[in-house]
Amino acid sequence: MPATRYSRADKARLATEAFLALLWARFMLQRTTPRDVLRLNHAASDRAASGGSRADPVAVAAGCEDVVFIIPRLAPRVPWRSDCLVQAMAGQRMLARRGIAGDIAVGTTKNAAGEFEAHAWLNASGQTILGGDVSRFEPLLRSDGA
Repeated sequence: MPATRYSRADKARLATEAFLALLWARFMLQRTTPRDVLRLNHAASDRAASGGSRADPVAVAAGCEDVVFIIPRLAPRVPWRSDCLVQAMAGQRMLARRGIAGDIAVGTTKNAAGEFEAHAWLNASGQTILGGDVSRFEPLLRSDGA
Protein backbone atom coordinates (compact mmCIF):
# COMPACT_ATOMS: atom_id res chain seq x y z
CA MET A 1 0.00 0.00 0.00
CA PRO A 2 1.45 3.39 -0.93
CA ALA A 3 2.41 5.66 1.93
CA THR A 4 0.26 8.42 0.42
CA ARG A 5 -2.88 6.60 1.59
CA TYR A 6 -1.94 7.45 5.16
CA SER A 7 -2.03 10.92 6.67
CA ARG A 8 0.75 11.99 9.00
CA ALA A 9 -1.56 11.33 11.97
CA ASP A 10 -2.40 7.84 10.63
CA LYS A 11 1.31 7.05 10.26
CA ALA A 12 2.04 8.25 13.80
CA ARG A 13 -0.84 6.20 15.22
CA LEU A 14 0.19 3.08 13.32
CA ALA A 15 3.85 3.54 14.24
CA THR A 16 2.96 3.81 17.92
CA GLU A 17 0.75 0.74 17.75
CA ALA A 18 3.39 -1.24 15.82
CA PHE A 19 6.17 -0.15 18.20
CA LEU A 20 4.18 -1.43 21.17
CA ALA A 21 3.24 -4.64 19.33
CA LEU A 22 6.88 -5.30 18.38
CA LEU A 23 7.98 -4.62 21.95
CA TRP A 24 5.31 -6.98 23.30
CA ALA A 25 6.30 -9.68 20.79
CA ARG A 26 10.01 -9.40 21.66
CA PHE A 27 9.17 -9.60 25.37
CA MET A 28 6.89 -12.62 24.87
CA LEU A 29 9.48 -14.43 22.80
CA GLN A 30 12.11 -13.93 25.52
CA ARG A 31 9.77 -15.20 28.24
CA THR A 32 8.27 -18.25 26.54
CA THR A 33 9.16 -20.92 24.01
CA PRO A 34 8.19 -20.41 20.36
CA ARG A 35 5.69 -23.29 20.65
CA ASP A 36 4.05 -21.61 23.66
CA VAL A 37 3.97 -18.31 21.79
CA LEU A 38 2.19 -19.97 18.89
CA ARG A 39 -0.24 -21.71 21.25
CA LEU A 40 -1.05 -18.41 22.95
CA ASN A 41 -1.43 -16.68 19.62
CA HIS A 42 -3.74 -19.44 18.41
CA ALA A 43 -6.03 -18.48 21.27
CA ALA A 44 -5.70 -14.80 20.31
CA SER A 45 -6.50 -15.65 16.70
CA ASP A 46 -9.61 -17.53 17.81
CA ARG A 47 -10.74 -14.54 19.87
CA ALA A 48 -10.16 -12.22 16.92
CA ALA A 49 -12.06 -14.54 14.58
CA SER A 50 -15.06 -14.37 16.87
CA GLY A 51 -14.81 -10.55 16.90
CA GLY A 52 -16.89 -10.07 13.80
CA SER A 53 -14.66 -8.10 11.38
CA ARG A 54 -14.49 -11.14 9.12
CA ALA A 55 -17.98 -10.25 7.89
CA ASP A 56 -16.75 -6.89 6.58
CA PRO A 57 -14.21 -7.52 3.79
CA VAL A 58 -13.39 -3.80 3.54
CA ALA A 59 -12.44 -3.64 7.23
CA VAL A 60 -10.38 -6.84 6.92
CA ALA A 61 -8.54 -5.51 3.87
CA ALA A 62 -7.86 -2.17 5.57
CA GLY A 63 -6.58 -3.88 8.72
CA CYS A 64 -4.27 -6.14 6.72
CA GLU A 65 -3.02 -3.13 4.73
CA ASP A 66 -2.19 -1.29 7.96
CA VAL A 67 -0.06 -4.21 9.16
CA VAL A 68 1.63 -4.70 5.78
CA PHE A 69 2.39 -0.99 5.62
CA ILE A 70 3.85 -0.38 9.07
CA ILE A 71 5.52 -3.54 10.42
CA PRO A 72 8.20 -3.88 7.68
CA ARG A 73 8.94 -0.16 7.88
CA LEU A 74 9.25 0.01 11.65
CA ALA A 75 10.83 -3.35 12.54
CA PRO A 76 14.34 -2.47 11.25
CA ARG A 77 14.27 0.79 13.21
CA VAL A 78 13.53 -0.46 16.72
CA PRO A 79 16.47 -0.89 19.12
CA TRP A 80 15.94 -4.64 19.59
CA ARG A 81 16.02 -7.63 17.30
CA SER A 82 12.76 -7.86 15.40
CA ASP A 83 13.21 -10.86 13.18
CA CYS A 84 10.50 -12.74 11.31
CA LEU A 85 8.79 -14.36 14.31
CA VAL A 86 8.67 -11.09 16.24
CA GLN A 87 7.19 -9.34 13.20
CA ALA A 88 4.62 -12.10 12.67
CA MET A 89 3.60 -11.97 16.34
CA ALA A 90 3.33 -8.18 16.28
CA GLY A 91 1.31 -8.28 13.07
CA GLN A 92 -1.01 -10.88 14.50
CA ARG A 93 -1.53 -8.74 17.59
CA MET A 94 -2.36 -5.71 15.46
CA LEU A 95 -4.82 -7.76 13.41
CA ALA A 96 -6.42 -9.13 16.58
CA ARG A 97 -7.00 -5.57 17.82
CA ARG A 98 -9.03 -5.10 14.65
CA GLY A 99 -10.96 -8.33 15.12
CA ILE A 100 -9.11 -10.06 12.28
CA ALA A 101 -7.78 -13.59 12.62
CA GLY A 102 -4.15 -14.09 11.68
CA ASP A 103 -2.25 -17.35 11.46
CA ILE A 104 1.48 -17.53 12.24
CA ALA A 105 3.31 -20.23 10.32
CA VAL A 106 6.86 -21.47 10.89
CA GLY A 107 8.69 -23.36 8.18
CA THR A 108 12.11 -24.65 7.25
CA THR A 109 14.26 -25.19 4.20
CA LYS A 110 17.87 -25.74 3.25
CA ASN A 111 19.73 -22.97 1.50
CA ALA A 112 22.04 -23.42 -1.51
CA ALA A 113 24.89 -24.41 0.82
CA GLY A 114 22.72 -27.11 2.39
CA GLU A 115 22.34 -25.23 5.65
CA PHE A 116 19.10 -25.32 7.63
CA GLU A 117 17.00 -22.13 7.59
CA ALA A 118 13.83 -21.36 9.52
CA HIS A 119 11.33 -18.61 8.85
CA ALA A 120 8.04 -17.36 10.29
CA TRP A 121 5.28 -15.56 8.45
CA LEU A 122 1.78 -14.25 9.01
CA ASN A 123 -1.25 -15.32 6.99
CA ALA A 124 -4.60 -13.57 7.01
CA SER A 125 -7.57 -13.65 4.67
CA GLY A 126 -6.06 -16.56 2.79
CA GLN A 127 -2.76 -14.89 1.91
CA THR A 128 0.68 -14.27 3.35
CA ILE A 129 0.75 -10.68 4.56
CA LEU A 130 4.11 -10.63 6.41
CA GLY A 131 7.17 -12.71 5.70
CA GLY A 132 7.76 -12.20 2.01
CA ASP A 133 8.06 -15.06 -0.46
CA VAL A 134 7.62 -18.21 1.61
CA SER A 135 7.29 -20.63 -1.30
CA ARG A 136 10.62 -22.35 -0.59
CA PHE A 137 9.75 -23.05 3.05
CA GLU A 138 7.98 -26.19 4.18
CA PRO A 139 5.49 -25.23 6.93
CA LEU A 140 6.15 -27.12 10.16
CA LEU A 141 4.07 -25.27 12.68
CA ARG A 142 1.15 -22.88 12.54
CA SER A 143 -0.63 -21.08 15.33
CA ASP A 144 -3.87 -22.78 14.30
CA GLY A 145 -2.43 -26.01 15.67
CA ALA A 146 -1.69 -27.69 12.34
